[in-house]
Amino acid sequence: MLAMACSENDSTTEPETQNKVALLQVDFLTNTFEGGKELSFPEANGFTISSVYHSPGDFGDIALKYKEVNQPLFAGTIHWMGTGARQFPDTIDAAPNFATIQNAVAIPALSDFKTVNYDEFAYYPENIDYAQLWNAIDNLKVVEQYRAANPTAKVNLYLYTPSVGVGNPAEWDWIIILKN
Repeated sequence: MLAMACSENDSTTEPETQNKVALLQVDFLTNTFEGGKELSFPEANGFTISSVYHSPGDFGDIALKYKEVNQPLFAGTIHWMGTGARQFPDTIDAAPNFATIQNAVAIPALSDFKTVNYDEFAYYPENIDYAQLWNAIDNLKVVEQYRAANPTAKVNLYLYTPSVGVGNPAEWDWIIILKN
C-alpha cells in the first residue's frame, strides 16, 4: 500500500513523512473490512480530529480534519431520503491490497476506543461491538505497525451514514482512524 499525501498527490512528488494516519473502512452491518487509505502529513505535535458538519435538511455533509495541520482526513455528503458519497479521500485501496499478518494484533483496552463526536446529535449505536470491529482489522500489517509505533493512541471510530431519515444501514460504514 502506498503512502499518500493528504492532498492525494502522487507520493513520488511529496517528501516521505513519518506522520501518518490510516483510515480503515469496515461495513456497518457485516463488520467486513472493505479497504482503506494511508495518508501522510507534515510533522505535528498532537493528533486532534476536528469536524465541520452540516446537518442534512435535504443535503448535508461532513468533513473531518487533522486539526494540528489543518488538513482533511475524511469528507462526505449526507442525503435525507437518499444516499451521499465519500468525497475525500476520493478513492480507497481495496481490502486485498492490504498486507496481512499471521498473529492478530491484540484488541486495545475499551478505554482506548473513541467515537468522533462531530455534532450533539451524532448517531452511534447504543452498544458498539468493539471486538467485532477490531476483528475486522486485527490481521492487517498496517494495524500492527501503527499500534507498535504508537501503542497508547486512541482508536478513533467514525460512523459514516450517507443516508439518513429512513437511511439504509447497508450503505453505512465505520471509518477506523489510526495514528502512527
